[in-house]
Amino acid sequence: MPGARRIFLDNAATTPPLPAAVAAMASAAADCFGNPSSGHAFGPPARRLLDDAREFLRGTVGGGRVVFTSGGSEADQLGIVGSAMARAPGRVLMAASDHPALLNCQGLLGRLRHHVTVLPTTHDGDLDPETLFEHLGPDVRTVALMHGHNELGTLSRLDDLVELVRRAAPGAHVHVDLVQTYGKLPFDMDAHDVDSVAVSGHKIHGPRGAGFLALAGTAEVAPLLPAGGQEGGLRGGTENVPGAVGLAVAAEHVLTHQRAIAARTAAMADRVFAAVRAVVPDAHRLGHPDRRLPHILSLRLPGVVGQTLAMRCDARGVAFSTGSACHGAHGDDGGGKQADNHVLAAIGLDRAAAREVVRVSFSGATTDDEVAFAAEAIADEAQRLLGARPRGAGAAAR
Repeated sequence: MPGARRIFLDNAATTPPLPAAVAAMASAAADCFGNPSSGHAFGPPARRLLDDAREFLRGTVGGGRVVFTSGGSEADQLGIVGSAMARAPGRVLMAASDHPALLNCQGLLGRLRHHVTVLPTTHDGDLDPETLFEHLGPDVRTVALMHGHNELGTLSRLDDLVELVRRAAPGAHVHVDLVQTYGKLPFDMDAHDVDSVAVSGHKIHGPRGAGFLALAGTAEVAPLLPAGGQEGGLRGGTENVPGAVGLAVAAEHVLTHQRAIAARTAAMADRVFAAVRAVVPDAHRLGHPDRRLPHILSLRLPGVVGQTLAMRCDARGVAFSTGSACHGAHGDDGGGKQADNHVLAAIGLDRAAAREVVRVSFSGATTDDEVAFAAEAIADEAQRLLGARPRGAGAAAR
């Protein structure tokens, strides 16, 4: 649609790159292309850029060290599997509603003779402290937690959960997926007493293919990819200097404007929700009503098929999703059938209810004018779809 208006409201999946980050990456790629490990004159400039980015990012989370990765998923894998590899075989705990980056560690952990226990969650997608406590013990090697949920927006009761781990499994490594929270809300590793956190660049207007794992000073992690021994021996391979530079520039921007962006995106979510509720009175937000990320609006619209609503709004220039982009392209299970959303199943929605869910997510780049246009389009299309339903169809579907 050349020249047509396009409004991007899928910022939990990815974000438009910050122009300053793109410019910094281009400069680093052109001017500091040397291998950071080289001893000749072309190596040190690249090494300085890499070290400066590392030190800045380390400070943003209060970590002891930073390992650059290809993104949040690799950082999750290194934090979870790497910490388990550094310990004798035992149990690893995670939640049923966790991101696939966490849950898909199960196969490798099993081959390493660790047993993964997937814990049930509340209807808000939250891991209840009592549930965690029931499964803790001295044989627990790693506990993987999500701070902010990528689909529901729920913020975990992190401090309560970590306190229980320290009491009942003092030798366990606590890894936190910080992908959706980083840059949106303040976070300090020392304050929360966690051992590692995973961050992704493209969620904060930085580059795709760049992220990092921040480790506490006492954290013990084994490498998944030793290779040439880069990144303190924890992640081999020639470092992505432009990616690290772009990530640092984007992080500085979002952290500088963090409070204002959080307030604006929360107001945007409320505005869209109010517009939808005006035409679908029984529409409701998923996730915790109070503990939630400001930029994610997860909605169930009874009687409206989310996929159809998303397609019709996309045709009007408004893009949002029906769930995490990491569930697979178009929600396909690989066999041509629509894959179930494990998150919505974990919080107790059946298939019919799960089909009525959409996720709208905002960023600091989203304008008030875009939100006004999008709110009207979403509400209008939802109303049209409800009006087109045969009588009794909603009741029959459930």
